[in-house]
Amino acid sequence: MQQTPQSTRPSPVVMLVVAVVAGQAIALIVNAILTIIDPDSQELPPSAMIFLTFLFVLGAIWLLAAARGVYRGRAWPRGALVVAEVLAVIVSFTYLQMGDILVGVALLLSGGVVLVTLFTPALNSHLVQRRNRNIG
Repeated sequence: MQQTPQSTRPSPVVMLVVAVVAGQAIALIVNAILTIIDPDSQELPPSAMIFLTFLFVLGAIWLLAAARGVYRGRAWPRGALVVAEVLAVIVSFTYLQMGDILVGVALLLSGGVVLVTLFTPALNSHLVQRRNRNIG
């Protein structure tokens, strides 16, 4: 008897990581746009504003690539996301100390959720299952 292949639909934990990381990428794109059009950012030298916008866009591309990699079951995004999410958690404390509670809590929660879910058995089996399917 031939066994039917397991569902290729990712688990809810995988989808949670993908959604949160994609949301962070969208937030970086919004920050890039606001940096360009916000009158307060006009106080920055043009070269600094262009470089900051470039960093926001580059970070968004990196996060979107990592989210796609997690969805497709690749192993490489785990390390990249650990670094990005630890940075998000660290930056969240700066926002909380400055009194920007909404941004600080959003960074803290999104970074914490991704960091915790990156090491769950469901995500690990998703990555291993995809890797084994590509080998055999």
